[in-house]
Amino acid sequence: MSAHPLTAPDTTIDVRSVFGLDVDMTVPAFSEGSDYVPAIDEAYQFDHDTTLAILAGFGHNRRV
Repeated sequence: MSAHPLTAPDTTIDVRSVFGLDVDMTVPAFSEGSDYVPAIDEAYQFDHDTTLAILAGFGHNRRV
């Protein structure tokens, strides 16, 4: 992988299935990874409030 080949997200993901948060929400995402994205750590637990705030900002194209 190298620098990200896409300039904007090209798909959406389900927040419940990807982040394990009990919300009905989809957010924009990139379909391809890059060197700037770390490997997925299956044991990591996302902080509910912080993650939801960040994803809501991404979902509504707002600064967070």
